[in-house]
Amino acid sequence: MHTKEVKVTFQPHGRTVYVLPGTKVVEAAARGGLPVEAPCGGNGTCGKCRVQFASGAPDPTEAERRAIGDADCNAGWRLACQAAVAEEAVISVPPASRASDVHKILAERQTGPAEDVAPAVRKVHVRLDEPTLDDHVADLERLAAAVGDVTVSLEVLRELPRRLRGGAFTGTAVLTDHRLVDFETGDTTGECYGVAFDIGTTTLVGSLMDLRAGEERAIVSAMNPQVRFGDDVLSRIARSGACPECTDELQGEIASAVGEMIDQLCDEAGVRREHIYEAAFAGNTTMEHLLCGLDVTQLGEVPFVPAHRCGLLVPAERIGLSLHARASAYLLPIIGGFVGGDAVAGMLVTRLGELEGPSLLIDIGTNGEIVLVHDGALRAASTAAGPAFEGARISCGMRAARGAIEKIVLNDDVEYSVIGGGEPAGLCGTALIDLAAELLRAGIMTPEGRLLRGDELPDTLGEPLAARVRAGDDGQPEFVFAEADGRRLALTQRDVRELQLAAGALRAGVGILLADAGLSPGDLQRVLIAGGFGSFVRRSNAQRIGLLPPEVPHERVGFVGNTSLAGAKAVLLSVAARRRAEQLAADATHVQLSQDANFQMAFAEAMIFPKQ
Repeated sequence: MHTKEVKVTFQPHGRTVYVLPGTKVVEAAARGGLPVEAPCGGNGTCGKCRVQFASGAPDPTEAERRAIGDADCNAGWRLACQAAVAEEAVISVPPASRASDVHKILAERQTGPAEDVAPAVRKVHVRLDEPTLDDHVADLERLAAAVGDVTVSLEVLRELPRRLRGGAFTGTAVLTDHRLVDFETGDTTGECYGVAFDIGTTTLVGSLMDLRAGEERAIVSAMNPQVRFGDDVLSRIARSGACPECTDELQGEIASAVGEMIDQLCDEAGVRREHIYEAAFAGNTTMEHLLCGLDVTQLGEVPFVPAHRCGLLVPAERIGLSLHARASAYLLPIIGGFVGGDAVAGMLVTRLGELEGPSLLIDIGTNGEIVLVHDGALRAASTAAGPAFEGARISCGMRAARGAIEKIVLNDDVEYSVIGGGEPAGLCGTALIDLAAELLRAGIMTPEGRLLRGDELPDTLGEPLAARVRAGDDGQPEFVFAEADGRRLALTQRDVRELQLAAGALRAGVGILLADAGLSPGDLQRVLIAGGFGSFVRRSNAQRIGLLPPEVPHERVGFVGNTSLAGAKAVLLSVAARRRAEQLAADATHVQLSQDANFQMAFAEAMIFPKQ
């Protein structure tokens, strides 16, 4: 049943979302990209998630009256973790309520505060004295006296005399470290840009950054076109080795997609490509290798050795990117065969190694990365979670785009919300997790993942829900959660199996890392969930299906967004961040789960949903 959604606008950002009636403000704010501080885990006791309703305020709860007082309640103040929207609302989120700690660090990396911006690329506008008989210093030395010692390529040196004289010895030097990249006519210091990319197995996200102020000017996302060769890294590795030209074909696909995204970024921000001087990329090991056109066949063979570990700085044109003629591309360092730059990016922006107490970072995606820090030691592993969380391999799955069901609740009947409103076209990963958790709670599905029907269903189950369990085309039970345009949208037994594989792989990986460190899930002081998808996962449902450790209290679970993109932005904006990333990659121990004698048993056990 498609429940009519209500409009919620968050100020001062002007962001609008549509959510189901009864949705807590803290969840609605997260959907709007405004994570709210909730250190008490939503119990309404800390009072740190204060927001103010300008309209549409619900009645205050007793917890809110105790935490913030009657006077503030009467002025429209509420707790985001307690207040549930029931009608169209306008809500102000003060800076003090915005998520801090690691969340604040992440936000700083994304927005790039001025004090953090020290990129490799810089521009210097100069006015030089013209040569005379008494001052006949060579052109390059004359420029170096103004900007510092530089190295220069033959191509730039060929252009320098003409550019200097054409601009009456006034112009803008473009420098990368101590290399003269270009000398541009006039003052172009206001046009200095870079691009940062998260190169995911299934999705790509790109950001255009102003390298002077560290501000994001535009952001775009797209599907990774390599999915036509397979939806996981192993299929890409197999394709790469299938023919002599296959690696080039895979590289061409990703380079072309990135190029199209750069076009979109430039169009949106009104920026010219030739004013983009650097690109930064974070992705898993296979994706970074393929972007560079490196052979990946060895990544599919024991002992899964990558071609390199250190970060790479290469000419952008060598990987097929049309930016400034001498632009560079930096790829974050990697840790091992299946733990790549995206994991390093997550460690970098969350400052994982500096956190006190055992802490876990989980990047939920097709290739799920897990990093554990304990007593100063970093352990990193990767699991082949598969693309179920991206909607792939699910019969009615889809990306989190317009038309996707993003939230499902089982009450007397099914209630759901659709991204963008309108009729549903499928369900995305967050709704898949919701539905599985709700089916477990309702007794429609067993911990083993078997959908029940007929007289196997609980006697207490209402008729509307019971009637939704039907036999599919294969004779197996399925749960029909929506019907649109004459089409049944249902969760099949095979879909459940795919979810079990994805959640079980991550759960088993976490268990192995914890055991290796002599820890249990309850010892964790914090669990940080990364990934664009992970930001919208509801903790209670993720814990119900075992995707997150059920033993960890809610207040210890935090969401840190797309840390892969945030890390790419960080190294684009700061040379110091690159050095920290290199050190983190070198310090981390790569735990190869596939070679662990206990992994297969742990995986088999993790396939069973937690019993409650």
